[in-house]
Amino acid sequence: MRIVWITLLIPFVLAASDVPGVVPLPVEKPEQTAAEDAPSREKAVDKKDTAKEQTAPEPSEPVDPPPPAPDEAALAACEAQLKALGTVFKRQDAVDGPGICGLPASYSVDEIVRGISVAPTTQMRCRTVLATARWIDEVVIPAAKVLGDDVRLTGIRQASTYVCRTRNSQPGAKISEHARGNAVDVRQFEFDGHDPMPIQPQQRKGSPEEAFQKAVRAGACLHFTTVLGPGSDAFHDDHLHMDLAQRRSGYRLCQ
Repeated sequence: MRIVWITLLIPFVLAASDVPGVVPLPVEKPEQTAAEDAPSREKAVDKKDTAKEQTAPEPSEPVDPPPPAPDEAALAACEAQLKALGTVFKRQDAVDGPGICGLPASYSVDEIVRGISVAPTTQMRCRTVLATARWIDEVVIPAAKVLGDDVRLTGIRQASTYVCRTRNSQPGAKISEHARGNAVDVRQFEFDGHDPMPIQPQQRKGSPEEAFQKAVRAGACLHFTTVLGPGSDAFHDDHLHMDLAQRRSGYRLCQ
């Protein structure tokens, strides 16, 4: 009888000994895990880049400052001196050019000094008008006497006053004094009793006309800080450029 019970219990004992205490979980292969994670990481990077693109500030446009407020006291003093010289002028509104171009108050001139016209219409600062008027009164009128006792200056033709451009209109050059209303280009003098005299290269023949042009050009540097004309460079063979550029130690460029 014992033998029968032992025989019946053997299968159950063997079955119990084959069952492990902890069931092992399947192990993932490293290659498979890395491959499955890669797309999710790429999506995360894409989302970050997209967020940066959406939040990145757009570049701001260059600031175009308005012209500075005019110094009314200085303008009043300048205008008083112009009136004493007989200048016929009109104050215009400020010129608001692009970038740093422009001037706080613009002046158009009909007569630079009494009886001497200016054409065409000008746009200059008051101090530029005053420098031009003093030059005409103190230098040009007396120099015209070399042309004859009966010769009288009646007008000047200007080629340029205010214009927003670089020096000599060259790309990449510094801003011109014309862009600030500080310059005037004189192309021709007109007379009663003599033919009009354009600014041009001289032949050094010792003529009264050459003496006149040389005198007014040299005398301009008493009133302007820059004077350029024929022979200075290829850009100034047909006019006198005069401006009020400020330089260190009061240096004046006279060529």
